[in-house]
Amino acid sequence: MWFYQLPFIFLNTMTDSDWIDDIINGEPSGITNAQWLIIESNIDQTSLTVSMKSDILSRLNDLTELEAEEIITVINENRYEKDTRKQWEKMCKDGVFGHRDF
Repeated sequence: MWFYQLPFIFLNTMTDSDWIDDIINGEPSGITNAQWLIIESNIDQTSLTVSMKSDILSRLNDLTELEAEEIITVINENRYEKDTRKQWEKMCKDGVFGHRDF
């Protein structure tokens, strides 16, 4: 009969945490561990300037979750591709070769 107690246990753990209060009160949540790891491990493989990289890394612990998402997007857009085919596809997508009619 232990399985009848599962919903009660689940509801108790949900009410014990105040994650819903964080959402309702409108305060931005801090950077998650996954976002922190993604930023720190991938920022060196980008074409961002050294000053931009050091600025991001210096305020990494103070970022909100939304700011971290924006930085991850910038990192993914400016990432160095190691595969030459992906480099070529990215250059075509970015319009490096322009529109040429042969």
